[in-house]
Amino acid sequence: MDINFRQGNPLEITSDCLIVGIFEGEEFSSGLLNEANQAFDNSLEDLNSQGELVGKTGNSTLIHTLGKSSPIRLLFVGLGKRDAMTEKAVTEVLGASFRKARSIGASIVAIAVDTFCTEEIKAERIVELVTLSAINGLYRYEDHISEKSDKAISEVLIIMEIPAEVNVSSYTAIADAINLARDLANAPANHMTPTILAGVAEREAQENNLGFELIDEDKMKEFGMGSLLGVAQGSIEPAYMIVMKYEGDKDNPNDSIALIGKGITFDSGGLSLKPPIGMTTMKGDMAGGAAVIGALTAIAKLNLNINVYGIVAATENMPGGQAQRPGDVVTAMNGTTIEVLNTDAEGRLVLADALCYANHLGVNKIVDVATLTGAIRTALGDEIIGAFGNNDELIQNVIDAGSKEGERLWELPADESFAKNFKSDVADIKNVAGAAGGATIGAMVIGKFAEDTPWVHLDIAAVSRTNSVNGNNVKGATGTPVKTLVSLCRSLAK
Repeated sequence: MDINFRQGNPLEITSDCLIVGIFEGEEFSSGLLNEANQAFDNSLEDLNSQGELVGKTGNSTLIHTLGKSSPIRLLFVGLGKRDAMTEKAVTEVLGASFRKARSIGASIVAIAVDTFCTEEIKAERIVELVTLSAINGLYRYEDHISEKSDKAISEVLIIMEIPAEVNVSSYTAIADAINLARDLANAPANHMTPTILAGVAEREAQENNLGFELIDEDKMKEFGMGSLLGVAQGSIEPAYMIVMKYEGDKDNPNDSIALIGKGITFDSGGLSLKPPIGMTTMKGDMAGGAAVIGALTAIAKLNLNINVYGIVAATENMPGGQAQRPGDVVTAMNGTTIEVLNTDAEGRLVLADALCYANHLGVNKIVDVATLTGAIRTALGDEIIGAFGNNDELIQNVIDAGSKEGERLWELPADESFAKNFKSDVADIKNVAGAAGGATIGAMVIGKFAEDTPWVHLDIAAVSRTNSVNGNNVKGATGTPVKTLVSLCRSLAK
């Protein structure tokens, strides 16, 4: 899909469909709707009196112009009250509008940018949201469907009275990274094994001039990564530690951050077997790793002035004949011993060695991303990411980075008062505690391996997938939190 700028009157620029925003209570006061009404001999006011062509949020009206203006169709979409408009609302309207335009067979779709602007949301930001919505809102995963949809938008025209200084390519890179993460997390587990995931990461590294290293099981043994290897031993699929490296500040090696992703390409629960219904979405248990791989590709394209490692601990968690048993004790790379009481709490085990390896590399900040606990949905619902950490400044940086890009994060406690809950009688720590504070306990087990490095853990278990269509999210993997990770690195690079 091409995204291009045009300057001029949107009603005089040829397109298959022109999308126009209208505010509630301002429908015919001025602007394009008023101008279109005149072209239609004031007949559009009749539709307004009948309850159509109103600016109420969620309302949309499609008009066939029949030669009365250059666009073949006009799609008027309600934005609600001007003073109540938010970026989230704009995104929801744009995503739905692009899908509507595609559904009617439009190939060239134009956006009248100025009709979406408010005092708070300027044209430059609308253009960024249009770019994300055009790419992410139209996303489809059809890799395994025989009869693929033949309707597609080939070009988006961004029409503005005064061209804004917006680098569309930067948001194209972010949107493409989100869709890459979605592709990886949507892929069936037999089509996204650790080996295949490693291959995708290597391909993306080569295409984006990133450093790449693959740590196989033999190298893991040399490093002493017993915690990751313990999870992997139940599967016939080999495990890998995937390492991507972006060097944007080569003269300052201390200016570095590790983005670490949980890469469980299928999670059966191991011998602590999940019920069948609990396994149906477990192909997406590597959504954190997918987000990290996607984020590294965008960071490379944005040429940020910072050094970033992307580390993904990739394996399956299976109940094979050699699978680890409840009660087994494993030793992580830093020498910490862990009693494995529940093999389905495997994410914290693989991330333990990933954080150890990040410290081995000498990074000075760590952010890990994982579909870690069901408890996070109980705590925060299905639209907010749980954030935990050991450094107030970095936690706030991450939360602010997400807020800037429309991904909501909320800090939950991770203080030492919880540590007594996962103290083991037979090892240094155990991988689970009681039912209380489940999301915090999971985060704090991981945090043990950050040691003194500033660290933030993002639990995305509740937000990594959706069963509904809303805004730029369609059914399946969401690609969360690619935007947060890129935004964080952008702010740190400045």
